[in-house]
Amino acid sequence: MKSILTAAAGGLVVLAGAGAANAEPLTIWGYHLNATIRAEAAPTYEGGKKYSVFPGGNLAISRPWQFDDYAAPDDAASFAIVNTKHISFGAAASIREDRGNSETLVGMRNIGWSLQGGGFVNIWPTSFMRLHVEALKGLTAQSGLLVNTGADFVAHPGKWMIAAGPRYSWGDDRFNGTYFGVTPGEALASPLIANPYRARAGSHFAGVEANVEYKLRPRWRLTADMTYHRLLGDDANSPLVKQLGSADQLSAGVGLRFALSD
Repeated sequence: MKSILTAAAGGLVVLAGAGAANAEPLTIWGYHLNATIRAEAAPTYEGGKKYSVFPGGNLAISRPWQFDDYAAPDDAASFAIVNTKHISFGAAASIREDRGNSETLVGMRNIGWSLQGGGFVNIWPTSFMRLHVEALKGLTAQSGLLVNTGADFVAHPGKWMIAAGPRYSWGDDRFNGTYFGVTPGEALASPLIANPYRARAGSHFAGVEANVEYKLRPRWRLTADMTYHRLLGDDANSPLVKQLGSADQLSAGVGLRFALSD
């Protein structure tokens, strides 16, 4: 699932990029503005078992030579303060989608769109392996801390870029409690969940992510990705997951990445 803001940005990008394949990239103080528009099939809420298709996308700012630098689809948006051959780190931000309270979630509180901010570190011990860590703190709707980690093995055969690797995520009391806890009031209001539940700090999920890109033109890429997460610990044992949903979370997306032109 993607946020309204990034989906809206993707819609604007389509208008800006249409018919501009041969134009010069849009440059701001030496940086290029890049965009991705995509469609994704994913659970309607994290821990749910019903799937839907969502529009999405994002914007990125990079130096011209960084257009083909590897970034996984599940990375938060980031801006590197230090960027060398083997390590980069800087600021990171993401928007976590809202969670409504309809259908199986009747009686649960509505959780709004959450802007998350923090930082990231990328380490390249070899030219084909990336280690990634990002820490994101909820700034709106929820105030929890989420730490995402992963490793990616990256190959560049011909016009293709292929990458895959494991993932692990950890959430604090506030994050896990917000999305997987059940308050006494919610238990009373829910026709499906009888007892309150506390989701404490601990493992959020473990899984794997794979993605491919194909070079159509110098500044246009077709993309496809697939992600599997297995919810863990208190999150997996939440009645929102155990009774109403599934600990196994699968998502897949296809899209187009390109440099905006003027």
